[in-house]
Amino acid sequence: MIAPRRSYQELLAGFRWQVPEEFNFGALIDAWATDRSRVALYWEDDAGRRERWTFWDLKQATNRFMNALAGLGMPPGAPLMVMLPRVPAWQVAVIGGLKLGALVIPCTASLRAKDIAYRARHSGARAIVTALDLVPDVEAALREAPELDIRIALGGAPAGWRDFDALVARAASTGVPARTRTDEPALCFYTSGTTREPKAVLHTHGYPFAHRYTGEYWLDLQRTDLHWTTSDTGWAKAAYGALFGPWMNGVPVLMCNARFDPEHELHLLRRYEVSVFCAPPTEYRLLVKQDLGRWRLPRLRHCTGAGEPLNPEVIHAWHDAFGLLIHDGYGQTETTLLAANLPGLPIRPGSMGKPFPG
Repeated sequence: MIAPRRSYQELLAGFRWQVPEEFNFGALIDAWATDRSRVALYWEDDAGRRERWTFWDLKQATNRFMNALAGLGMPPGAPLMVMLPRVPAWQVAVIGGLKLGALVIPCTASLRAKDIAYRARHSGARAIVTALDLVPDVEAALREAPELDIRIALGGAPAGWRDFDALVARAASTGVPARTRTDEPALCFYTSGTTREPKAVLHTHGYPFAHRYTGEYWLDLQRTDLHWTTSDTGWAKAAYGALFGPWMNGVPVLMCNARFDPEHELHLLRRYEVSVFCAPPTEYRLLVKQDLGRWRLPRLRHCTGAGEPLNPEVIHAWHDAFGLLIHDGYGQTETTLLAANLPGLPIRPGSMGKPFPG
């Protein structure tokens, strides 16, 4: 178990919301970029392609995307749909949109035409960034959203679309993020729609800032860590663990664009020497069915899970294999983390822990 730097009672007693009057997540990325060697992202896909991004790379690319959007007539405050799989362009589009002051709407790449049409109509979206193979579904949806006239595709430029890479390459890499208040709208997530239509959840620029505590208290991230949250990009969990939680704390992340395969996931944990890992209980259940005795993960020091109940058998099997307890957490699309097993707290299998500070 991780030795607590502070007890739960000390965290509660000492916690204060220290939210600035103005905040733009893109400005923090630029601040980390002052060290041009500081790594932000390791990425690979199922075809074996790999990329390594520093915060300097991110600063340059997100500035370019911000400027490209402005050049296309995208005004600050206008809604921007980002419908991309787990690729670095997702981070570039989200952060570049925030830098501009746009209202960023993350969308899972599994949406069908009717889902896209609903989000476009409901939000009044002005622009969309998506992958080339998703363009047909988007085209079918946009017949009902003619005001969405800025259309950007990653991987090519069909008629009526602009190529993401070409657009970013032509734009200037200079500029500063918009000055945005922490109470101004920044992001809009849509729930999964288990009851009738999906519900829109609006978050301000204070939302990314608040995830500094997700990264510090629950994920226990430290400067020397490499963190991997396996979540898809369209859901709030990616904001918790693949974007805002780690990068609010300047910690690099791993991202893999591939179908889930337990053996491959264990291979990546070992090859990249991941030290902090977060996955949904469904993945943990499949991971513990493997022969875990074949795997040595000496750098892995902290594991978390969220998204559904975590059964005690999985917790015990993981602990037997790696000597690590899975720290369950609970949050919602509408919130940040609400309850969690924080590092150092005794874990009762099946419990989501105690109320999160704040």
